[in-house]
Amino acid sequence: MISAMKRILPLLFLPLVATAAWTVTTTGAPSGCTHVISDGNWQIGVFRYSDDNWSLGKQIGNNGSPYIAGSGDLDLAGLEADCGVVLKCSNNGALEKNNNITSVRFPDSLESTDGNTFKECKNLTNVVFGTGFKSVGGEMFRSCSALKTVTFPPGLETIGSYGFYGCSALELDNFTFPATVTTMGNHAFTGCTKITGTLTFPGLTTMSGTYQFEDCKGMTGFSAPSLCTIPQGMFNRCTALASASFSPDLSSIGTDAFNNSGALVSFYPTTMPKLTSFGNNGLRGHKKLVADFDLSQSPLASLGSMAFVDGEKIGTIKLPETLATLGNYSLAFNNASRVVWFCGPPPTSIESNALEPKNSKKWVLVAGVKHAAEWKADEHLIALADGESATALAAAKALGLSGVRPIGKWTYQANASTHWVVEELPPETLLLIK
Repeated sequence: MISAMKRILPLLFLPLVATAAWTVTTTGAPSGCTHVISDGNWQIGVFRYSDDNWSLGKQIGNNGSPYIAGSGDLDLAGLEADCGVVLKCSNNGALEKNNNITSVRFPDSLESTDGNTFKECKNLTNVVFGTGFKSVGGEMFRSCSALKTVTFPPGLETIGSYGFYGCSALELDNFTFPATVTTMGNHAFTGCTKITGTLTFPGLTTMSGTYQFEDCKGMTGFSAPSLCTIPQGMFNRCTALASASFSPDLSSIGTDAFNNSGALVSFYPTTMPKLTSFGNNGLRGHKKLVADFDLSQSPLASLGSMAFVDGEKIGTIKLPETLATLGNYSLAFNNASRVVWFCGPPPTSIESNALEPKNSKKWVLVAGVKHAAEWKADEHLIALADGESATALAAAKALGLSGVRPIGKWTYQANASTHWVVEELPPETLLLIK
């Protein structure tokens, strides 16, 4: 947190154009507002709920714009001291599509914003939130393509859907967000291509919607140690993302979570006792990812199509007793030896090519002692001749397995791909063998 503040503090003193003191009047208030605030340059309608609760812009649900006049830097920091206006929020679309705004400084009294407050303000480059700010509203800065710097307050809690969508100039380098940020919405940072290094969210627990960081092509790392869900497409097309870290209680990996990225080298956690959902293409195409995945203690019932496809450096994958379904190409690998450890019986539903070895004949499927008989009885297993038994055992040993014996050869569909099945022997059996 200290390092994050060091990155934030220099932004607090960016120069703004000097303005006169703010005044408030009821004269000339636009439709939907009750008052006008003015500093001699800006004239903006505000709505008064009470003495200590004013909102920037039109009344909620009212059409029309509260903007009257002004250009350049909008500095609202002295508003309360100048004229007693305690600005608590900004209403939907308050200054949307206003290309006269170049920077904004909010007063400490402002706590939240509704949607679209500065949506498509194409010349907005700098935003400084006050210390009391807690919630970035939906689409607050959507498509503010010139927005470069944002000073996030220490008590920020929520970043709404599309909050910074399309902010292609936003620069965040190895940035740590306040630990108070717990919630993030749909497409919150999609298209923020100038984010670089690692983004860290110490307190993030709740994700709503999908594709939160899609097309963040410069981000190389992501850390959210309290986050238990990875939504659909969260890192789609994040082509530089090399490391990703989440809660050890990770419960779901969404469809296309890391699709079209392919740069992952490290992923945490790899042991996931609470995983209940692993979607299609979840970790597809990560040829650099070095990891062994232990899902053996999870309640996972289904592994999505192409979940691990082409993960050439992924080692052993342990699958739980609860697994009933393997999606198409879910465990397919290209030119790589692999151990897939089934801690339960053969899945009742296995899609075509779920275990396609793609030019490799060194597959070893391991069945635990508890379920070895079910594997032997499975219709896909056939009896082995001595030579085939020896080949199965040799393949297991080549992949570093010990304490196993061949059970059978498994073929599926009509493509004649072969996978060796061995049985894990209990320690007491090994002692007898010795």
